[in-house]
Amino acid sequence: PGAARAAGVRAALRHCGVRPDRLRVLTTDADSTVPRAWIAHHLAHARQGWDAVVGTVALPADSPLAAPHRAHYEAQRPAGRGVWHHPHVHGANLGFGAAAYLAAGGFPPVRCGEDRALVAALVRDGRRVLRTDGCPVLTSPRLRPRATGGFGDFLAALPEAGVPARS
Repeated sequence: PGAARAAGVRAALRHCGVRPDRLRVLTTDADSTVPRAWIAHHLAHARQGWDAVVGTVALPADSPLAAPHRAHYEAQRPAGRGVWHHPHVHGANLGFGAAAYLAAGGFPPVRCGEDRALVAALVRDGRRVLRTDGCPVLTSPRLRPRATGGFGDFLAALPEAGVPARS
């Protein structure tokens, strides 16, 4: 997945004809649906000077894992109603400036966690990284993930999932 995401960004940079300092890259997953205002949400934060926007994901309301997943997210939220700078990183809801991406080394060619590795590299580079739950992306509650160690494994590990542990 890391190599595939990196190849996609390279192709976009090569074909778009825009300087990296003027280009924003947004990533999502094939089993996800972005909200109508998702692009506008990311671009508004880019105009405010954020080098990257790290969003959250939600599960379809009819999924039996929607409530447990939300409870897990909410358990990590500080008390009060202020802005939540969450700890999550999902390639299904990630945006960044192309120049910041290139300076940080891009997506590493790893089997899982390329999104987390990129965000960590952006932070190490001193980039402005906004973690917001303001525009969640709807994603699949798939319990048989394609990437070991990814979001599907996290969902399968929820007690409510009832999935036996992998051997």
